[in-house]
Amino acid sequence: MATLRLHQLEGFFFVARMGSYTKAAQAFPYPIGQPAVYQQVKGLQEDLGVTLVQQAGPRRTVLTPEGRALYEFLAPFFDGLPRLAERIRQAEFAPLVMGADQLLAMEALPPALIKARAERPDFRVRVEELPTGEIVERIAAGAVDVGLVHLPGVPRGLRWEALGRIGIALLIPNGHPLAKLDRAPAPEEVARHPLILYEPNAPGRMLAERLFRALGVNLKVAAEVTFAQTMRSLVRAGLAPAFVPYLLTGKKGLPEAEDLPRMPQTAVYEMTAKLRAGPLPFGLLYRAGMDESPAFRLLAQCLRERWG
Repeated sequence: MATLRLHQLEGFFFVARMGSYTKAAQAFPYPIGQPAVYQQVKGLQEDLGVTLVQQAGPRRTVLTPEGRALYEFLAPFFDGLPRLAERIRQAEFAPLVMGADQLLAMEALPPALIKARAERPDFRVRVEELPTGEIVERIAAGAVDVGLVHLPGVPRGLRWEALGRIGIALLIPNGHPLAKLDRAPAPEEVARHPLILYEPNAPGRMLAERLFRALGVNLKVAAEVTFAQTMRSLVRAGLAPAFVPYLLTGKKGLPEAEDLPRMPQTAVYEMTAKLRAGPLPFGLLYRAGMDESPAFRLLAQCLRERWG
């Protein structure tokens, strides 16, 4: 089987298109001499064992039937290369696909997106609000470019850049017995009541479980949810208290009163200080090589400037 070399096919294409070796050399997108083009075509004919181009005059060539067949096959490829190159150049700011926890998508992402769009109006991102475990799986599989997540540990084979910290607050419906204490309840007092919790193994669930691990008690469950907004809505409706995550914007990721997730018909108490392991970090999770993407670099920089 003959070995077809791309530079030989390119030389043949331009000779077939222009009808002479001299004009073919002039049509190349880079400097090349007529003798080099002649050698490309000569080598291709020798490799194939057929004549593709015949001399029809001092400065004119014609194609044989075999040459016409090869030219018709190659023409769409070489004609399309310039357009393909332009699409690739334009695609450097093609939409990023980001998987994000709902809390981070609502509270951590918007300021960074506003800044990215201000710097590059062509910047776009498709945000998929997903549970953390699914985000990790999709990044590993290549279905998602980058994740904005909170993680207890970094999955193998992926890269992680911490940006900020997530604290935890106890949100209590006004009519609940814990709200009538008019103070922050102790963990053992909270443990007597069913709670709205994240689904098992979710990072937000881990934050709540840290508070009670030392007490040796199992949390009572009123409802299990995937997203923070659902949790807050159920608390506001009066179903049960919940340990609600929120972003820490103070210096060194410390809780500040204005950060607390205040809502109507609820009482809220800061509980981050009771976490023995401290707040939970959040940041960017991505595959090796993503930092070569201009769109990724822009988004990461805007997130760092807001939260890093």
